[in-house]
Amino acid sequence: MQLYLCLQIKKAMKIMKYKTYITIAFLALMLVPSINAKKVERPVEEFDLTSLEYIEEKNEIDLGFDTSAYLPEGFNAYDNGTSLESINYIENEAVELGFDTAAYLPEGFNPYKK
Repeated sequence: MQLYLCLQIKKAMKIMKYKTYITIAFLALMLVPSINAKKVERPVEEFDLTSLEYIEEKNEIDLGFDTSAYLPEGFNAYDNGTSLESINYIENEAVELGFDTAAYLPEGFNPYKK
């Protein structure tokens, strides 16, 4: 029985060797054409960004009111030239309403106290 198993193992090893050799030969034959292949030299083309055509969509939104009344004169959302000197600050000035507001406010009301 042991002799029979040894013979079967040797036979299987020979078959495996042949399969291995055939596989290696097949792979080598598949790689040979790529080793001898000539490389195609293509001219390098430079890409010109100015040749691109940009599509600008006009997405106008109707808010139902004129926004220019709420923006400063000459306002341009795409202009990056805003400086601190161009901002008009409102000074804290006492505003005279023409009547006494104390009658309309709760007792001890302090707008600056949390």
